[in-house]
Amino acid sequence: MATTKPGAQEIVHSLDQGKLAPIIRIAMFGALIITLTLLYLFVQFRGLPSSTAMDQAQIARNLADGKGFSTKYIRPFAIWQLENAGKEVPSENFPDFFNSPLNPFVNSIPLRLFKSQWELAPTDLIYVGDRVIAATAILFFLASVAIWYVIGKRLFDQKLSLIGCAIILLTDMMWQFTLSGLPQMLMLFLFSIASLLTLMAMDKRGAPLLVLGLLFGAGILFGLMVLAHGAAIWIFFGWLAFALVYFQPRGVAGLVAVGALAIVVVPWLARNYAVSGNPLGIGGYELVAPVNSGESGYLRSLSGPPPFSGINPLHRLKNAVFLHAENFFPFLGMSLAAVMFFVSLMHRFRSKSTAMFRWCVLLMWLGAFAGMTFCGVQGDVSRNQLHVLFIPLFVFYGLAFIMVLYARLEVQMPILRVAFLSLIVFLCSLPLLARLLAGQGIAIQWPPYVPPFIAILSDWYEEKEVIASDMPWAVAWYANRPSILLPQTIKDFNKLSDYRVLGSAIHGLYLTPVTGNQRLFGDIYKGAYTDWVFLITRPPNVQGFPLQYFTPLPIDGECIIFADRDRWSKRE
Repeated sequence: MATTKPGAQEIVHSLDQGKLAPIIRIAMFGALIITLTLLYLFVQFRGLPSSTAMDQAQIARNLADGKGFSTKYIRPFAIWQLENAGKEVPSENFPDFFNSPLNPFVNSIPLRLFKSQWELAPTDLIYVGDRVIAATAILFFLASVAIWYVIGKRLFDQKLSLIGCAIILLTDMMWQFTLSGLPQMLMLFLFSIASLLTLMAMDKRGAPLLVLGLLFGAGILFGLMVLAHGAAIWIFFGWLAFALVYFQPRGVAGLVAVGALAIVVVPWLARNYAVSGNPLGIGGYELVAPVNSGESGYLRSLSGPPPFSGINPLHRLKNAVFLHAENFFPFLGMSLAAVMFFVSLMHRFRSKSTAMFRWCVLLMWLGAFAGMTFCGVQGDVSRNQLHVLFIPLFVFYGLAFIMVLYARLEVQMPILRVAFLSLIVFLCSLPLLARLLAGQGIAIQWPPYVPPFIAILSDWYEEKEVIASDMPWAVAWYANRPSILLPQTIKDFNKLSDYRVLGSAIHGLYLTPVTGNQRLFGDIYKGAYTDWVFLITRPPNVQGFPLQYFTPLPIDGECIIFADRDRWSKRE
């Protein structure tokens, strides 16, 4: 009897339902994960891109070096906070009370394993510490995808969960956050477990003690999220609103979750109070300061905090609405499936827990939106961008709704269903494909960062000599030298140096494109850097300035170092 070759539909069916289907799926996902990891970590990665990432990285290195939760990036406002609270300004191991602690603590563990490679060589365009931190974030991302798979299967089914996880893995924004050094991937991992515990509690409503135990665990995880990023408290408020309404007994369920979060967070608040006289440190002033004005505004002040009278919640809300309306699609990774979550709110899902949990997701997202409103968002991949945490849940619900619409077409051919789903995955992955096909581009984060030329400051300055800079986070990370944020005035600079407030005079001033690329009149002559205009502009005028020696640095002399003496000629 003659055999016939299998048709396309039979091949699709065998891949979908055959005995080898699970092995094929595992192999495909494994290949996808390995390929994307190698491409992003070793081809796309150009070093840490942001001040927050480098700031937390140098704290992590201090932790790994046994120096406690201390910082080499010193803000004048932190000095004011200590003096205002009657605390002594330490001459070394300056305590940090600006950053949330969990991300530095976590990153300190892998950094300790590479202690022998902490010193940046002149030929190293990418610092090994940068790559270690990015690799750690990738591990958290991949671990969270595994948990999201379990959640997707619990909410819907295995097939939809697999497709949803494929979309998550192919979302460029997720990978950009893994390379950012920011705490979002750590938060994503914690958020995935908290979401899973919440779903389990929803399915165990008949066992009150078990439900309370699961909610307690969720509260612990939200507390850890707050320790990773303070703005996560807003997400917890949204979750708490849902828990108080959904779980019985309502008051007890809420108290258990709040108590669990307090167990995690309160010790750190107590530490901040003991160190700085303020349980929130100086991070809480972000809520009352002009949005995104930290490094260019109040953090440079030696005279006091931003005025509380300047806060206008309605004005911030209006600006946030316009910002998010304009950038909503990019904030969600330009994922069609993720955006469809909001349309899925109008659909009646059969599963009660699935239908109810989406309102929990919505409330948590609204809480995150409130947090972003007060803290400000500077870009698609930035410190306060919390939309990224919701992309997996948005994808699952949005994809489910898309499949409901497709089912209503009553198309009976499996191959068309596969083609349709492939098209959805392809559309969601377009930003990732565009980035990978475009290549790497410039190999470093320039401007303003050139790690080897920042690291050279460690040859010119001793370990305890202080350098002022407009990007002290990079000096602290790449040069491993104490660096103070450029004060608001030269008078403040002289006060800090002459009185040796930090235990040493200020021996250098390192200026970069952070100030040099500002608008000449709007930001320099009449803006935040008006007192430094004669040093920022070229050629600089050092008349009357205590640091009389200077030399331009690569690239193209856009960076310049001022010093108390010629520290570079002999070394050249």
